Amino acid sequence: MATQIIVNPVTRIEGHAKIVLDLDDQGRVEKGHLKVLEIRGFEKLLEGMELFKMPLITARLCGVCPAAHHLAAVDAIEAGLSVEPPRDAALLRELLYMGHILHSHALSCFVLSGPDVLLGVGSPAATRNVFEVLRLAPEVAKKVLRLRSMGQKTVETVGGRGVHPVTVVPGGITSRPSDAELETMAGWGEEALGLIEELGGVLRSKLGEMATLRDAVPMELPALGFSDGGALSFLRGDLVAADPGGEVRRFPRAAYAENLVEHVMPGSYMKSVRLRGAPEQSYFVGPLARLLVNERLTTPRADALARELRDRIRARPTALDYIEARLVELVFAAERMAQIPGEVGQGPLRTPAAAREGRYVGGVEAPRGILIHDYRADAEGRLTEVNLIVATQNNYDAMDATVTRLARHYLPAGDDNLLMNGMEFALRCFDPCLSCATHVAGRMPLEVELRCGESVRTITRRAP
Repeated sequence: MATQIIVNPVTRIEGHAKIVLDLDDQGRVEKGHLKVLEIRGFEKLLEGMELFKMPLITARLCGVCPAAHHLAAVDAIEAGLSVEPPRDAALLRELLYMGHILHSHALSCFVLSGPDVLLGVGSPAATRNVFEVLRLAPEVAKKVLRLRSMGQKTVETVGGRGVHPVTVVPGGITSRPSDAELETMAGWGEEALGLIEELGGVLRSKLGEMATLRDAVPMELPALGFSDGGALSFLRGDLVAADPGGEVRRFPRAAYAENLVEHVMPGSYMKSVRLRGAPEQSYFVGPLARLLVNERLTTPRADALARELRDRIRARPTALDYIEARLVELVFAAERMAQIPGEVGQGPLRTPAAAREGRYVGGVEAPRGILIHDYRADAEGRLTEVNLIVATQNNYDAMDATVTRLARHYLPAGDDNLLMNGMEFALRCFDPCLSCATHVAGRMPLEVELRCGESVRTITRRAP
């Protein structure tokens, strides 16, 4: 009779989920599945809202990716109205977004997955967290916090608020930072570059010691990401799917529904997304995907790092490569933060725009991958239908495959702690954003239940 192992809850990710492992009669892992345990119902809640309020409202869907939703909503509205923002507005939006990327990637690299890498996947759960990193290496932890702070202050300066920005509107942006503020943000970009070089070196060194684990989690799916003529872009470009053999498919954001299909997953409130076709095809998104579908980055230091990493991993990328890809994007974001203030002029900030009946489709590359907003509005400019494809949905199949491989890697050792830690680390490589952040200090609560018809053994790790 088949057995199940259940890991519940998964910790140090954004949201609430559990992992279920199905075992065969010989106790070998057949498959693993992430089950997302919360329902938020945003698509129904947004019906009836005013179209032009979407950038403000959707920024509040998430405290981790608010800038991504803010700009995805604006992109959808502008695409539906065929409106282009002025040059200075586009530059300021990019500056805001580079602050967002800096803040989010620093969190993922050094606070969420960082303790697993720096302290070791096999270290005790009670001490495998950012507080232990702070105790062992307080100067490193302070530099991580400084890095995040500069990213968040950039979002606040350009976006009006640090957590839920408000200044980006259909047609442009509502205000221009002062010359002194622009100069300060450029300085933050330069300072961030130095911190990333130092902190990234520490993380890369530890990742180099994880070769065995790296071999256990290959990414054997196509990558899907934005490409602006072959260059990395978070806010522009077509969607491109590619594998080691080359480009698989290319389509504009407005054609996502003809190329992507969502599926309800058993026992989970999160849908998976796949490439349409016969057969349908799973894929992965995010920093690693963006690195693989693009041939160049538009800043020199990040481009050199990207070429080296791409040449090294292109034939066989792994889930652990997500972490190094984030480090590359951190450098890119810091370089652009240093550059953009010098490119902003004194030109107009807004193009006139007015709501009308129709369909509005757009999106951005959120820190975790492709984010799509799709609205239909009536003649009064109120939404009648809403569809959102959040970045982590695109990675559902890839996360399940990686969890399965990690379980197969660790289960034979018979070490329950290592099994639980390994599967959680596998998910953290993707930096999933499920709803609201889960913050755990001390011992992380965890329960693994083995079933064979009825419960035969339970492994627990509960908070003291």
